[in-house]
Amino acid sequence: MTKAHVFTKRSFEQLTIEDKRYRVKDCGHRDSVKGLVLEVLPSGNFVYRFRRKRLGRDISVTIGEFPGISIENARKCAQRIAMEIAEGKNPNEVKQQQKLEREKELALAISLQQLFDGFESEFYLKIKSGERREKSLRDIQATWRNHLKPRVGNLMIDAISSVDANQLLKSIFSQNSVSIRNKSLTLMKSMYSEQGFNPFAGIKKLREEKRERTLSKQEVAALLEALNHEEPDRRDVVITLLITGQRKSCVFSMEWAEVDYEQGIWIIPATKMKVKKAHAVPLTEEMLDILKRRSKEAEIGEKYVFPSSRSKSGHVSEKSGKGSFWWRITERAGLRSAEKGESVTIHDLRRTLASWNMTRGGSIQVTSKLLAHSDISITASTYAHLDVEPLRKELGMTAALLLGSDMKETKVDRLVKEIKQLSEEERRELLEKVSLGYYNYI
Repeated sequence: MTKAHVFTKRSFEQLTIEDKRYRVKDCGHRDSVKGLVLEVLPSGNFVYRFRRKRLGRDISVTIGEFPGISIENARKCAQRIAMEIAEGKNPNEVKQQQKLEREKELALAISLQQLFDGFESEFYLKIKSGERREKSLRDIQATWRNHLKPRVGNLMIDAISSVDANQLLKSIFSQNSVSIRNKSLTLMKSMYSEQGFNPFAGIKKLREEKRERTLSKQEVAALLEALNHEEPDRRDVVITLLITGQRKSCVFSMEWAEVDYEQGIWIIPATKMKVKKAHAVPLTEEMLDILKRRSKEAEIGEKYVFPSSRSKSGHVSEKSGKGSFWWRITERAGLRSAEKGESVTIHDLRRTLASWNMTRGGSIQVTSKLLAHSDISITASTYAHLDVEPLRKELGMTAALLLGSDMKETKVDRLVKEIKQLSEEERRELLEKVSLGYYNYI
């Protein structure tokens, strides 16, 4: 509802408050401005607005409240707005643009440390929703703390150009590995993703050489020997890493609630998995023996299989630097070379299990499932070259055919040749079965 009124302070004081808002038009005064209205709200507030049609559309611009803004000033504002509309401008759009520019100025006034703090807070929320893992956050925090904060933490976010971004990454790469340079790039890109400009957007990751280090039989024997000098919890956690092939973050944080003795499996929840899916790990007799023993020795109510009173997390930590149990074990086992700067990492145990499984004759499909790779092509790109036993058998048969030697061979000859291709474990199994009674297998 719209009423007409002479705008005076006295007339405003006589206006009644109703259940629904209504408008009062400015008219009947020599200084009245067409389009200026006063809206009377049920709350008792009086609001000046300027209303006009432009290109068939109603434009309503809020001026302010009475009595904070006098009638005289409201008319001056209305006249200015009328001129802007006449010039083809939409005052609301102008106001919105000005607001965005102010917000942008405020955004640019923050430092990179403040930008990281905000990014970190959002990451915590993603962890709670199950979208990201705590392990990823720890990696990000380490990258920022060790490589980015000392260099750019105090800079304002608009102080870095695309040239500066390139120089920053070159500086990091000159003192660190390709992996650290790429992690720094990924983090900076993510931090700037919602800023409207991203100096790191056009920079690409460098190609990283895949690590293929695995332990030989002699090295595994040396590792096991070195474990004999360790406390039971350290020995158990390393053997678990070796015979399950799971990532260290999952093994270190293994919980009793995740172990199903009845089915003989360890269910790693999706929140701990890189692929965001729960993963069932079959438990061998050796692994079940470790778990049963540790269960008997565990304190009542203990959550973790490998607890640690010195760790904030409550379980064995992931530290592998000098002074850690992993450093001590590998040094004792002769698996750390100070001269070459090489050493066996915890992740190499996972790779060792997969490699041994493949060379023993295991399939890529089973290996991929065991490692919980999101795609079998990931497994194939790393371990396919080890899957040679089926190829060896087929090639041997074809070679014999080409050379005519298959015609001279008896069935026993071929059987002996196949037995020679068996692993030591498979030969022992065959011998045990034969010793039980040859005629049982005819």
